[in-house]
Amino acid sequence: MEHLNAQQGLVNLFTSDAYRLLCLLAALQAHTIDGRRVRESQEEIAELFQVSKGKLNPLMQALVAAGCIQKYRARSGYTVTPLGYRVIETIGSLDGPDRG
Repeated sequence: MEHLNAQQGLVNLFTSDAYRLLCLLAALQAHTIDGRRVRESQEEIAELFQVSKGKLNPLMQALVAAGCIQKYRARSGYTVTPLGYRVIETIGSLDGPDRG
């Protein structure tokens, strides 16, 4: 039962704004000499996502807590983790080719 509750929690998390934000962050990642990372500030991300920074912050924290993104370095952006990419792929596959 606990496993089902955890799965439902992840489904709720990633079929919401958090999933859309994860997709945006993946799209924003740029190649750097240290690897891929999102270089935009939270203010810039909030503007691109069309939400306030106050709305963005809890979504970012939820993605960090779920292990889908991690801070790159203090004040230097974020990286999407392999788990984050698997979530995008899995949720995206649920849409199927018949979407739209």
